[in-house]
Amino acid sequence: MMNLINTIIFLLLTTCIYLINATEIGYPTIEQAGFHHNALLYIDGIHSPEKLIFWLTGSYDSLDSRRVIFDTVTIIVERTPFNSVTAYSTNKQDWSWFLETKLAGEHGILSNLTQALNRLEPTAKPLQVVVMLPYVDPVDQQAFSSTLNLANSNHRQQAIQWYVQTVKDNVERYPKLNLWGIYLMREDISLGINEEITREISAIVHSYQLRLLWIPYTSAVNWNNWSKLGIDVAILQPGYAFTSPLMQGTFNAGRVRATAKLAQKYGLGVEIESNQGASTEYEIGLLQNYLAQGFIDGYQFAPTAYFLGNYDTIARSKRACDLLRNYTSGQPIQPTFLTNLPWSWTSDPTLQATINVSALVTPQAVRIKWSSRHRNWLGNVKVEGYIEEDHSYVWKLLSSTEVGEKNWRDEDWTSTLLPFTLLSSQKILSIRISFTSYYFIPLLTNEDLVIEQMPNGIALQTSTGAPYRIIPSMYTYDPQYGDSTSQTLSNFHRGLLTDKQWSSAEWQSTMSIGWINDMSTHPYIRIAIDFGEIMHIDQILVRTHGGTSASVNWPNMARLLISMMCIPFSSYSSTNCPVRSYPCTDRVITGGTDTNQGGILSFTFSNTLRWATLEFQSNGWLMIDEIQAFVNGRDVSNFIQYYLLTPPTSKPSTDGVSYPDNGIRLTDGVIAGIMGPLTGWTKGESRSIIVDLLNIRTIRETSVWALIQLDWAISPPSSVIVSTSLDGKTWDLFGRQGQMRTGERVLDAQRLFLIADQARQARYVKFDFPIDQLTSGWWTMLSEVSATD
Repeated sequence: MMNLINTIIFLLLTTCIYLINATEIGYPTIEQAGFHHNALLYIDGIHSPEKLIFWLTGSYDSLDSRRVIFDTVTIIVERTPFNSVTAYSTNKQDWSWFLETKLAGEHGILSNLTQALNRLEPTAKPLQVVVMLPYVDPVDQQAFSSTLNLANSNHRQQAIQWYVQTVKDNVERYPKLNLWGIYLMREDISLGINEEITREISAIVHSYQLRLLWIPYTSAVNWNNWSKLGIDVAILQPGYAFTSPLMQGTFNAGRVRATAKLAQKYGLGVEIESNQGASTEYEIGLLQNYLAQGFIDGYQFAPTAYFLGNYDTIARSKRACDLLRNYTSGQPIQPTFLTNLPWSWTSDPTLQATINVSALVTPQAVRIKWSSRHRNWLGNVKVEGYIEEDHSYVWKLLSSTEVGEKNWRDEDWTSTLLPFTLLSSQKILSIRISFTSYYFIPLLTNEDLVIEQMPNGIALQTSTGAPYRIIPSMYTYDPQYGDSTSQTLSNFHRGLLTDKQWSSAEWQSTMSIGWINDMSTHPYIRIAIDFGEIMHIDQILVRTHGGTSASVNWPNMARLLISMMCIPFSSYSSTNCPVRSYPCTDRVITGGTDTNQGGILSFTFSNTLRWATLEFQSNGWLMIDEIQAFVNGRDVSNFIQYYLLTPPTSKPSTDGVSYPDNGIRLTDGVIAGIMGPLTGWTKGESRSIIVDLLNIRTIRETSVWALIQLDWAISPPSSVIVSTSLDGKTWDLFGRQGQMRTGERVLDAQRLFLIADQARQARYVKFDFPIDQLTSGWWTMLSEVSATD
């Protein structure tokens, strides 16, 4: 009865909150923007009329159509012959080269576009062009020319006016082209002088009856303040195509939906992004889901920008070209994921959703789409699969996570991904999702649950986030903003975060430990806390900084994980380690300036625990001064000892190791499907990796994810021997032989695995990689090692 009353109260509260926040600007209309399909054309290379015919029609290896599929083209150059980058510092020499050589002239892009259009079907209107304006840098490029200094407002405006006038004069020479306006090259607009410069650009552009376009990245400074800066149309980048886990990022497919919702709220369009020209099945799947989401969330019918790379055609596969051509013609594209399925719901006593899985479906994950209706829900989500295993049918735990973190970047539209991996012999017959609520039953419908069929490149395991060491060592620690003691890197200890000193105002480097956001090195920043005994805690405070000065900013996400049974490395709850999660309940600015703030992240809750882990996703530098804990208002911070599970960001290594480790990559939960920051050594060397679970845990399955790229002499290890230990001294083979077997391949990631006949109790898990004499000159490249129950 009490649970029902709580749910009714929660319904009323969320309804009120929804009504308060329901006002949104909506996508810009095609009439307002003056374009529908705007493709970014990077002309750093050669774009002949013959090449542009294929590009403009979306054709691949043969001319599939003579219809131009874009109504607008944005012309961009990223680099000049004078070693300048147009999104950073340039001068008049760079601008003149672009205007005279790349834009105008006999073989300039305007001439080549016109020649291509002459050989295609006539369009109802001239093809619109938007021309980039290089970043106007008032600091590092003051000496724009011998007579103009970009630090001077009058000089800046003279330079901008000359540029826009020249662009306008050039385009007017080509009747088949019409100048829509100017594109801002920088994807963020930092506070202060850059805001002033943007308004100057806007005023000049508008004086020519032209418009100003901007395409910010997610969470860029001023991304949702664009209209106040005089920008006419803004398009928001999701970034998912380049930062999915298999690309060594952290965004799941829900990022595209979140971008669409944010764009609607703040009046932007959405950018379609293609990775590497969509040449592989995985990249085509990413593009397909961008396009499918456009129909689902409506941005297919709103002004859109297309980032397609710099290739001879709009994509590097016929299938991707066909998808884009169909999308621009208004056809809905089917997603790779499954949504709005007929789930069967029960709610006594736990909310559960169950569905039978067709033999044609290959589930890889379950994604939950949250909205303002679920804003204050906290609880555990567990995904189980009914599978055939050892000639019998059983319900098997596939994935588990705690929900409650606050992701400021996505506002109300965060998605929770529960990924899983199964052996090829294991077929899921049914899926069951259980929601264990701490306060309220979540208000979920069929629309909120998605079955992902694409590999996602991330899976939480018992060992996800656990510390490890490599023998011989491949990691050199040289922190930029480290702790006052090295003890907190290898065990629980007290240090800078418990010294009772912090800055309530501007950031001071001597008081902070710092981590920079680098998705390829650590998707999460984790600090474990040990109170020494089981005790009741009401509140944990984190003293930190924000405001963007020196790239120090508030994190995108912050949450607290707690347990009485073990040290929670991640939100994964294993068999003998239940974990609970709490969101950051408040973010308070305590002093400083608009761009250099001191403040508090507050986690207010009430529970009994011994261990806790603070988990963050940073946005620039995360600088932490102090961690405090309270019970009934009483400061109990003197009980805190902490362990930096994520080492503070190190300075660039100069030790000569070709593919060094970074101390966290191999247990961060991210599987790399492409070449990138990996831990690697030649097969003529031996290595041992020892994972420390810090407590005795139950282990039944171990995995190694290695890159396979034969053209580059990279192959999975021919032999991996797995052992476990309770004390780190006496080792027992894991399984009968301890030797791993070959599992599934995802993109260029190959899994090796070993499953024991019976679960094993262990604190340490060791992976031995012997010397391979047959291919000693080849490389072993690893992205992940894992152990789980």
